[in-house]
Amino acid sequence: MEKDSDPRIEDLTREKLKGKSYSIIRDELKASGMAAEEINRLIRQVDEKVLRETLEQGDKQRKPQWYLWGLILAVAGLLLSIAYKAGLILSGQPALVVYAPFVAGILLMFYGRMLQRKKTDLIPKRPGPIRKRRPYK
Repeated sequence: MEKDSDPRIEDLTREKLKGKSYSIIRDELKASGMAAEEINRLIRQVDEKVLRETLEQGDKQRKPQWYLWGLILAVAGLLLSIAYKAGLILSGQPALVVYAPFVAGILLMFYGRMLQRKKTDLIPKRPGPIRKRRPYK
């Protein structure tokens, strides 16, 4: 398969992401006089690109959330720790109960940073079991 340098693939991917169905795209390509094998190849490449962009978009939205929730939990844990040391709240509780939110927040922040730095291949090289059964007609 070629790389995604074909402008037709970019245009078709943009149309698919806007909500156009594959059957309408396929009918438009047939009406333009394109061969069936070429249509199948284009639809496969468009599908791969749509899947990749969808996965990357969801992954990009999730990464900052981990860090943000970790930061919120760490700040809340820090405020709780200060109030505990001042004797304002939870004076009869063990220190582990008070320091646990702070430690959990720091761990979530590290996890969020790790996800932001990590660059993984979201789509496997070979087709999975669902891909093998998907009809491309």
